[in-house]
Amino acid sequence: MRAEFALLSLLLASGCSSHDGVNDAHPKPSGDPERDFEWTEATACPVPRFEALGVVVDGEVWVMGGFLSSQLDVTQRVDIYDPRTDTWRLGPDLPGAETHAGVVNIGRDIVLAGGFSGNVKSRVTSAGVWRWNAENTAWEAEPDLPTPRAAVSMALIGTEVHAAGGLAEDGNTDSGQHVVLDLAGGNGWTNAAPLAVPRNHGGGASSAGLFFAVAGRHGWDEVAGDEPLLDAFDPATNSWQTRASMPMPRSEIGASTLVTSDGRLLVIGGSIPGPLPSASVLVYDPHEDAWSSLPQLPQALKGAVAARVGTTLIVTTGSPTSTDPSAATYIGCCL
Repeated sequence: MRAEFALLSLLLASGCSSHDGVNDAHPKPSGDPERDFEWTEATACPVPRFEALGVVVDGEVWVMGGFLSSQLDVTQRVDIYDPRTDTWRLGPDLPGAETHAGVVNIGRDIVLAGGFSGNVKSRVTSAGVWRWNAENTAWEAEPDLPTPRAAVSMALIGTEVHAAGGLAEDGNTDSGQHVVLDLAGGNGWTNAAPLAVPRNHGGGASSAGLFFAVAGRHGWDEVAGDEPLLDAFDPATNSWQTRASMPMPRSEIGASTLVTSDGRLLVIGGSIPGPLPSASVLVYDPHEDAWSSLPQLPQALKGAVAARVGTTLIVTTGSPTSTDPSAATYIGCCL
């Protein structure tokens, strides 16, 4: 396995995929993702956790905060994974909420908004917004959210951060609030059209100038409260459009919803009704308004961190049982 991973790391560094004729004995891509895509185990995260925050900066995956145990103890620790060397290093501690914050990156900077501070059982929601300034190597405060919220769907369109849905200030009630912050120098957060179906613990992504709010759940109902809904917001018209629903309802995908280089949405793992962790890797094509799938994860995970670096996927941490933290890291190759 280490030899295979060394080859993958070399290919990542050179910008090639594992199907670019490195070994003529291997068939070239057939165009069938079920045939050409596969998962490989990589070096585990130094600290097992679930429902951590995640983002990619300079080709590295930042795994931030999260729950350390089934008792929902939290950490401010940040661990950074370099897929080119299959190694981890320590990053800067979080400045505020440890879980359920919205996360985006703009260039080499990271923006965190809202979330829960401390053990989630206490329901202490945050309005704090923090920006990791890569040049200054420090966390700096941005304008607070209009109200404290957690488990929002969040994404970046241009220089504008969109945050929609989530849990309201009480930490229990669904919110449909949708607010926007212009990082290029706006005057704080402004209101935009709210979500028609308020929900929390969903995913957020941007593609083709649209902001997508992906799935989610109602309140804390993990047995029957999950939604399959997909909504797309158009900033040009300040309006939402309902798109094709997911094949199955799910939640806890805030850190495992991402976008491919050609604008498709990926939703990896998550919590499905039961509650049960999922191993599915779902793909949404906004041009076709249709869902498909890639080969499943080696194990079911909810609350995992998933990221794309080039043509590879990196999935790390999460929980295979709904309450126990995992340190496992998997590499999916190639998109």
